Formats: sequence, C-alpha cells, structure tokens
Amino acid sequence: MAMIGRRLRVRGDEGMTLVELLVAMFILGFVALVFTSVLASVQRGVVDQDMLSRTLDQARLAVQQLDREVRSGNVLYDPALENKGVSSCAGCLPGYTLRVYTQSNAVTRGGYRCALWQIDAQQRLLVRYWPPNDPGSATAWRVVATGVVNRALSEPAFALETDPLKGDRTINVTLAVNEDLDHRPGQTARVQASLTGRNTSYDYPLNVCSTVPA
Repeated sequence: MAMIGRRLRVRGDEGMTLVELLVAMFILGFVALVFTSVLASVQRGVVDQDMLSRTLDQARLAVQQLDREVRSGNVLYDPALENKGVSSCAGCLPGYTLRVYTQSNAVTRGGYRCALWQIDAQQRLLVRYWPPNDPGSATAWRVVATGVVNRALSEPAFALETDPLKGDRTINVTLAVNEDLDHRPGQTARVQASLTGRNTSYDYPLNVCSTVPA
C-alpha cells in the first residue's frame, strides 16, 4: 500500500501530460478564435451603423436646404422632363435632377438665382447655382451628400406632385441612402419629404433658368 501511495504522489507531481497540454491549448485557441470573431463582428456593426448614421445626417441636411430653396422658389421645373430641352446639362436624368428658380440665397440674402440639384453616377447628391440667364457664371458642383443610391435602385428622387389642387407648387423628395449597397442592401434607408413653394403662383418667367451650364 505504501508503494502505491508513493506512485500516486509521484504521478501527481508530474504535472500535465503532452496530450493534456495539447488539448488545453486547442480549447484556449478555439475560445480565442470565437472571441476574436465576435469582437470583429461587433466592430463591423458599429462601423456600419456609424456610416449609415452619417449618411442619413447628410441626406436630412440636404432635404432641409432643398426645403428652403423650394419654399422660396419662384419656378419649380418638372423633374420628369429634365432630359428634354436641357442638352447642355451633363447627367440630367428624369427623376434624378431638380431645377429651381429661387430667392433663397444666403450670400446675397434674397437675390434671385437658379439652382440645379443632381444625383450623379458616383452616388453623390450635387448642387450648383448661377444667376438668372447667366449660366456662364455658374458655381462649381458642390457635394451635399454621399451614398445616395436612387439611380442604382432605379428609384426617382424628385417628382412634381400630381395632385391638381397643388398645381406645380409641390416637389416630393425621396433620397435612398446606403454607403455599401453591394454588400449590405438591407441597410438602405430613405429620407422623404414633400416641399411646397410659396411664390410659384405669381407668374414668374419660366425661361430664366432654361439654359443649364455645361
């Protein structure tokens, strides 16, 4: 019995066998792999949510700016007709381009100007301005929002309200946004608004913004 006790004590002092060590290392490696995968997934989710939030904020700010220009708009051009009669406008597509003859001008505090909003092939919402009947003095394009995927989804962004009671005074805006449409189509969000002009019933001339800068 004494010999057996000594053998048990000696075996207990030997520590882990090679097999036990390998099993323990495998378990620890598996746990580390699972933890790393979960952490990476959480980080990707946070980054995706941050990108979507930033893109939505840009779209909302763009709609706010559009609202000011349409509310002060003297003439709202039909977005469905933007590919007709505006040959100088590169990229003018029906439903993805909006022209407004407006008095909203933060620079001159009320001066008249023409505004052209456009969604380009790079999924950007752009805007530029020029004085009435003077397209040669147009500003450069300015990027207002990115990740605007209306063209990729074949969803018109701008439409003149068809309700006859509203005449040509209301523009319906729907901006579809997604910074990674190819890989995460389910994250597409939309910012929608109906914008009404207050000055469109005063018979302002229709031709002052007809010529669009190249």
